[in-house]
Amino acid sequence: MAYDEAYVAKPNTGSLFKNSFKKTETQPDLRGEVVLDKTFLLDLIDKSKEPTIKVSVSAWSKESEKVGKYLSMSIGQPYVKKTESNPWE
Repeated sequence: MAYDEAYVAKPNTGSLFKNSFKKTETQPDLRGEVVLDKTFLLDLIDKSKEPTIKVSVSAWSKESEKVGKYLSMSIGQPYVKKTESNPWE
């Protein structure tokens, strides 16, 4: 990651940090990166019947001495509600 080159993100995770270079309201408040596993991406593409692909994003507020407060993220398959007729979905 640009903020800490020694840190190696796990596949399908990412982080958002305060944009310390923000000068105007049109620039993002937070910036970061997400590392996606190629197999995960290919599986999403293979299963999709739509022109767009939806993923699930979860985030946790964290803090470190080096970068201060940030959001840690996890990317995954979209949540599919189980039905009574098919509890294995």
